[in-house]
Amino acid sequence: MLNPIFFTLLIFGIWISYYDIKKGKIKNYFLLVLIITAVFINIFFTKAFIEFPLASFLNILFGIFLAVIIWIAGLWSAADAKLFMAINFLFPVTFYQHSFGYFPGISILTNSTIPLFVFLFLQIMVRTNLKEKKKALLSQLKLSFVFQLLLTITAMYSISFLISNFLKIRKEYLIWMMFLFLLFWLIEQKLKIKLTYFFVFIVIFTTIFSFVNRLLFFTSDSLFFILSIFFLIFLLYIILKLSTFLFTSSMKIDKLKEGMIPAEMIIERKGIFIKEPITFFTFLSLLRQRVKKKPIIGFNSDGLEIEEIEEIQDLYRKGLLKFDQLKISIIMPLAPILFLGALLTYFLKGPLLF
Repeated sequence: MLNPIFFTLLIFGIWISYYDIKKGKIKNYFLLVLIITAVFINIFFTKAFIEFPLASFLNILFGIFLAVIIWIAGLWSAADAKLFMAINFLFPVTFYQHSFGYFPGISILTNSTIPLFVFLFLQIMVRTNLKEKKKALLSQLKLSFVFQLLLTITAMYSISFLISNFLKIRKEYLIWMMFLFLLFWLIEQKLKIKLTYFFVFIVIFTTIFSFVNRLLFFTSDSLFFILSIFFLIFLLYIILKLSTFLFTSSMKIDKLKEGMIPAEMIIERKGIFIKEPITFFTFLSLLRQRVKKKPIIGFNSDGLEIEEIEEIQDLYRKGLLKFDQLKISIIMPLAPILFLGALLTYFLKGPLLF
């Protein structure tokens, strides 16, 4: 007998993905039908909504919260956010065998990064030459960048180590990410301390703390973990650097149209308007950019609105902009990526990296 979850994923995956690729839109009608179908399945087939109402509610609530946060950060559109919520509705909490915590549905999102990574990697390998790859590598092989990245990862590990030993609590991924965001916001925005100084302090403090309490901090396993994460993120930075050339194009200010997604933000600094690239890495880094930079224009994953275009063109006419072009992101349909991630979750019964 065909599993109703798998059958629903296939039907809606093909239907919604085709429409997203063809029209560049995801209709609310499609999502409403998917949610109604998901509710029906989880009441009459899996019975998860009846037997595990609190766990189901928390999983759905965390899914809505994460989807909205990523949308605010500018990493996906409102339609993509609603699609993720709908897919999360479909998977009952009883389905996940290799996941734990209040939000097992995050497996859908983490597994979706796999087809996205494969797509970007293949595009880059085919559409960039050796010179461009070498240039991207050398641009990241700067001592300051390597040091900062290694320090950041070590500091993250140190904070995790301290929380584990002080509070003895389980760390939910989403709660952990939001805790880090709030901590960094407090350090940077309120205390006016550079994160680099804070990272150095936290690593030194954790080293002394572990030595005094005879705790194992810098072990071969921890060093291997830190270096593995470092090389993975370093590789991702190179891929993102190359993908910037492939998936963005420069557009004249007077040629901007409604719905175009900016890949650069416009910032005011002492009466001067400048533009800076938007670093699409994680929703946490995007949120930090948005809070720290306070852009006038940027981070609009649903595309530029008429009012925003008029504001940019008005600034340009007044001679307040020192540039006449703005980089625009080439739209990538995310519906197929999310459904492929959902299919991976279906077969794996949880996240790939368990």
